[in-house]
Amino acid sequence: MKHLLYCIVERGLDEPLSGTGLYHLAAHGLAAVVSQVEETHSAPSVSSLLAYERVVEAIHARQTVIPLRYGCLMESESAIIHLLEDHRCEYEALLSRLRGMTEMGIRVLCSDRPEPLPGSSLPPGAAYLASLRSRYSLGGTFAPEEADLAARITGFLSGWYTEECREISRADQGRLVSLYFLTSQSSVEGFRAEARQIRLPDGAKVLISGPWPPYNFSLSSG
Repeated sequence: MKHLLYCIVERGLDEPLSGTGLYHLAAHGLAAVVSQVEETHSAPSVSSLLAYERVVEAIHARQTVIPLRYGCLMESESAIIHLLEDHRCEYEALLSRLRGMTEMGIRVLCSDRPEPLPGSSLPPGAAYLASLRSRYSLGGTFAPEEADLAARITGFLSGWYTEECREISRADQGRLVSLYFLTSQSSVEGFRAEARQIRLPDGAKVLISGPWPPYNFSLSSG
């Protein structure tokens, strides 16, 4: 059996978990939310990925978390305790920085630079993980007009977030500009209202999402 990590929280603030096999493993003032899983070399199912994300979202709704992306497996409980010990200062600083914060997202589909995704015969879970790898491998390749669009949006929303990051990825109908904002939980509705006022180029489509656990602002989630 291996141990699947979901997130890191502060010890003493952890609450009872409502999930089969979920438990807190506490050490050094921190706690990791984990479950035991069978070791497998097959790709996870979509239902497993969604269930994992729901757990992290439920905990984030109650307390500050350092969310971990799916697939963080540890050999033993002692290995997790060593992880908490080795990264204690980093995790404490990160929890302090993320306290009271959440992540909002804005995605803009630009159809003027189409780059269709190649066909894939991968199962859904493997395709999902492959899409993540594809997304993060495209960092820094914004076209000038895409970089300008991202700058205009982040500038328009100035005052509604403390940090932002951005990425560009391929989509079935063009190019997807994804912007992520670290926002106060108390400012979510104001952020949404302001974001709805953004003017986009003709033909562009926008999706405003969140609040989410702050995956894109957690050093430990990459």
